Amino acid sequence: MLKEMNRLWKLADRRTGMNILICDDELLAAEKIADLVSHFAAQRHLAVSVVKFTDVEKCMKSSLERCDIAFLDIDMKPYNGIDLARVLHDANPNAIIIFVTNYIEYAPAGYEVNAFRYLLKPEMEKTFDRFFEDALDEYKKYHQIVSFSIDSEHIEVPVQNILYFESEQRIMKMHLIRGDRLCHRFYASMTQMTAELEPMGFLRIQKSYLVNMEYIEMLKYGETRLKGGIVLKIK
Repeated sequence: MLKEMNRLWKLADRRTGMNILICDDELLAAEKIADLVSHFAAQRHLAVSVVKFTDVEKCMKSSLERCDIAFLDIDMKPYNGIDLARVLHDANPNAIIIFVTNYIEYAPAGYEVNAFRYLLKPEMEKTFDRFFEDALDEYKKYHQIVSFSIDSEHIEVPVQNILYFESEQRIMKMHLIRGDRLCHRFYASMTQMTAELEPMGFLRIQKSYLVNMEYIEMLKYGETRLKGGIVLKIK
């Protein structure tokens, strides 16, 4: 049994390169965005693949499920950027959508497709890097994994699938949101894991618990309630 529990964990990055989608029916605008993306990526040594469209209908028929970050003009025809975002969101709910527009009054319509930011064309050069940096931070949340092994079996778990960690002496229990197995056990230091995972949205609520804050429904003195009705007692 001890041998079976002897697992090593590490936090890993499974990114092989970001797929950037640009759709703007004005060619010069699409090329300008592509240039800004390329410059940003070069400055930060990021691997990116950029696909540009000026035809929204062709864009809708493309491989939208591969998109990581999308820059979509809102005012297009025959379909606008909101229509395209709906299709993109259905193909890949984790895609980060940045609307590019001359008119901020379009903003309320973006809530239904989880628009991440609105990039105003007159201010594009001034604000682009900051918006892309924010999008990159959001992207990382969905592309980090906890990796550990047992004998010859290698297991990878997306950080977004982790509900909380529970420490019992030297043994760590990792409780998951979904999957064939909802709990994995391995040896690890709670102090080390807290240092690694706190920047990614985890909160140590007691010496034995490290919780994904995304799934906290109620936090009060003495207990924390998580998604699914799970209650962790804080002593």
